[in-house]
Amino acid sequence: MDTNQSVDEVTFTAFDFETTGLHAGLDRIVEVGAVRFKGAQVLDELSSLVNPGTEISEDALSVSGITNDMVSQAPSISEVLPRFLKLCEGTVIVAHNASFDLGFLRAALQEAGLPEVENRVVDTHALAQRAFPRQKSYGLQSLVEMLGLPENNAHRALDDARQCKRLFEACCRELAFMGELTLQEVLT
Repeated sequence: MDTNQSVDEVTFTAFDFETTGLHAGLDRIVEVGAVRFKGAQVLDELSSLVNPGTEISEDALSVSGITNDMVSQAPSISEVLPRFLKLCEGTVIVAHNASFDLGFLRAALQEAGLPEVENRVVDTHALAQRAFPRQKSYGLQSLVEMLGLPENNAHRALDDARQCKRLFEACCRELAFMGELTLQEVLT
């Protein structure tokens, strides 16, 4: 992939996972949300609850609102991963605090016997720090509020993936004040 091309010419997939907890080695994914886009155009979306095969903790429930009943009939992560990987194929992946979601992705891929993803990554947390320095918080919802982005259902995977896409676009607009922004300038 040519990293000197304009971000407007690159296809991206913004994604988010909701999980049973904070530790990729112990906890599991309970919801997948992803938005494939190029420029301002949304090309495809994926939203799926996931049966984690374990109980959702009270702490995780209080964050996402996803209950054990909601996921009891949902597909397993090994059933959802092929659709997710197809959406990400040939794209640069975008996530907020990417190391968290990538840790869960790696664990899920390993458990399913699938190879690691080779996609380049943009972390909107790091990108926002460059685009909007000196903010009190770089949490996704804090940045959404600061930028006046449309409200969403925070801590639900597809809504957070959509907000991640919007945040990425806002960062690109801010960083492009001197001309066209290249892929190299936004990569993590």
